[in-house]
Amino acid sequence: MSEKKRNIGSNIREVRQERNLSQEALAKMCGFSNTTLSTYENGRKAPSLDTIAEIAKNLKVSIERLYYGDENIAFINTVPDEGRKIVNCIYVLWELDVIASPGAYMTFTHMAEHSGYFIEILKHPMPIARLISSLNEYRNNKDTYAEPDKYLEILLSSVATEINNEIHDEAELKKLTKKEK
Repeated sequence: MSEKKRNIGSNIREVRQERNLSQEALAKMCGFSNTTLSTYENGRKAPSLDTIAEIAKNLKVSIERLYYGDENIAFINTVPDEGRKIVNCIYVLWELDVIASPGAYMTFTHMAEHSGYFIEILKHPMPIARLISSLNEYRNNKDTYAEPDKYLEILLSSVATEINNEIHDEAELKKLTKKEK
């Protein structure tokens, strides 16, 4: 049994169990037999790309999650717009405690200090500072939100929209500048 088949199978099983689905239920959702799903999960057979895509769709995860076992790359790169990619990158860094509270210093100078290092934010400093500050507030008050996951998604989406608006405005300004020349 190849390592890749075993990994894909164990990743499918892991996500299926996280979703509290039986093999039979997932197989039915995907349109194949329980036996077929069992052969994938046990690494006896590798599913085709189409099959992995069908399983991923029904489990509501990316193909990367099933194939590699890690969805962080997909979380950052598979979104349709630049604002969301930026927000997702900041979120992953915040979640891993790579970046912390931006503080007032960052708000005015676009710099953040963390453990003696400085991070210079070259673009979109105000939305990013607001995002980090809001994420810290979210972390501290998560238990008080009725639907914390929904709140987090609204937060990420609103900052992504703000960044996308800044990107759009910058592009429009460049167009106007070119026309004037």
